[in-house]
Amino acid sequence: MLNIESVNLMQLTIDLAKKNLAKNKIPVAAIIVDGQTNEIIAKATNDNSPIGHAELKAIKKALKKLNTNRLDGCEMYVNLEPCPMCAVAISKVHLSKIYFGAEDEKGGGVINGPKIFSLPNYRSPEIISHCLAEQSSELLKKFFLNKRKTKEAI
Repeated sequence: MLNIESVNLMQLTIDLAKKNLAKNKIPVAAIIVDGQTNEIIAKATNDNSPIGHAELKAIKKALKKLNTNRLDGCEMYVNLEPCPMCAVAISKVHLSKIYFGAEDEKGGGVINGPKIFSLPNYRSPEIISHCLAEQSSELLKKFFLNKRKTKEAI
């Protein structure tokens, strides 16, 4: 169960994703916080690059800000289940916990797809799934519905 602080941080993540939706970009956002204080260390949104995922961008910002190569004790909030690429990065930097909203049945790498954290040699953070999942799903549905209507490539 989420505490009020976690709900607020997840809502902040969704609000950040909404800004991307308003720009006609994939509405995915990630926030990294200090696990003890909940101080925001980094936040990012997806861009139009195939590797410009919010999780990777937030990790890069957090590593730079903390001048380190590991994020022990840090937690990530993301409104969509991380893909395999992002799950590997999360494992490699030792994030302690991830909270995510909507499942990604086609492209996920945590509870769907290859389930990266269950593979040998990959460190598994604590996983809190389906956090404000309905709000996250609605954002993504709106985005892809609009793309289908305009037949615009992603």
